[in-house]
Amino acid sequence: MAWHRWVSVLPERQGLSPGREEAGKAAAPEGMEEPMEIGLGVPLVVGLMMAGGWLALEWFNYSASQYALTVFFGNLMADGLSWAVLLALGLWLVDLSGLLYLSLPSEREKPGFWYVLVAWLLASGANALLKWWAVTLALMASPLAQPGAGGTSRAASLFQSVGPYIPTAIAFLVWTGRVLLVSTMMGLLLPVLRQLGLRLQTWAEQETSRAAEEAEAASTASTGPRLVESGPRAQHEWSSRMKHP
Repeated sequence: MAWHRWVSVLPERQGLSPGREEAGKAAAPEGMEEPMEIGLGVPLVVGLMMAGGWLALEWFNYSASQYALTVFFGNLMADGLSWAVLLALGLWLVDLSGLLYLSLPSEREKPGFWYVLVAWLLASGANALLKWWAVTLALMASPLAQPGAGGTSRAASLFQSVGPYIPTAIAFLVWTGRVLLVSTMMGLLLPVLRQLGLRLQTWAEQETSRAAEEAEAASTASTGPRLVESGPRAQHEWSSRMKHP
């Protein structure tokens, strides 16, 4: 273990002599992995934690858009669903699908990439504007925004000085956080998912070959007694042929 750690900190062009290297390899226990290799555990855990934060931001993104559109449209319905829900759901799905599509490196060379980029920019901008309006409405309904706050004059004055910048900051932070989280998650989870897929494929092939070997062994065991029973008969025929050529 100490030899592996010492080798990992050496410069790229500086190494051990062939004799020491062979001795170190011989002294290393079998099955030990290199210290620089990272397994599936760390990227998977970090990716799942980021996915949890990203889902929370997506939930807030949709709910804020729905709240802002409800103020605009009121109770207008279409086939049992309100206009606010339909438009918020459509913008959110276009925004989310475009963000996921643009985060795939393999899709950036295709002709339809720019169309998806423009559609995502429009949907993402609309969602950011709706978030800004929803947060503005929520701040207007805050008790600190009401006149005559009483004993909370300092908090009210601070709120009045900082309040106009809060909606813009929240909309920008949510938009930036979603983009960065999705890009990072795709970079972390895609290699992990590929490795998991390869491991599952290898396991399935091993199980298939094992099942085939077991079936072949079972068929051989079932046909074994028949060969034993036919043995004396074959010997008798051979002996009779030798006696009476």
